[in-house]
Amino acid sequence: MLEAWHLWVIAGLVLWIMEIFTPGFVVGVFGTACLAVAPFAGADVSFKMQLLVFGVTTVIMTFTIRPLILNHLYGRDPKIRTNVDALIGKSGFVTESIDHLHGSGRVKIGGELWRAITQNDSPVEIGRKVTVREVEGNKLIVETITEKEGNAS
Repeated sequence: MLEAWHLWVIAGLVLWIMEIFTPGFVVGVFGTACLAVAPFAGADVSFKMQLLVFGVTTVIMTFTIRPLILNHLYGRDPKIRTNVDALIGKSGFVTESIDHLHGSGRVKIGGELWRAITQNDSPVEIGRKVTVREVEGNKLIVETITEKEGNAS
């Protein structure tokens, strides 16, 4: 016959298995609390006391251990830009003259060609160095780099 501590251990293990398939370390908190109660149940502590231990362990885990684990797992720097957002601030060269009236304009950034426009619709000739200011859909909004800026970097 199963004793109370067996049930707490089984519940804890089942919850930890469920944690594998769920994000956020919520189910794992309850699983850990179940495992923390098992020794008390094995010592024949009253059910009310077992529930108290379960509650206290859950609260402690929720406010101490869980934030540490989430910070470790998901605490990446939000300032790190990826995908097209990483292009903002990068420099490149105009490979097809940027001309708002003719709908033309391409720049080469990091070995890739991108459609490009300027913020003020000013034309830019081939070979000029530009910096990406924004990304709008599949177009880069660029700004020409003056000679002083180009030499400063």
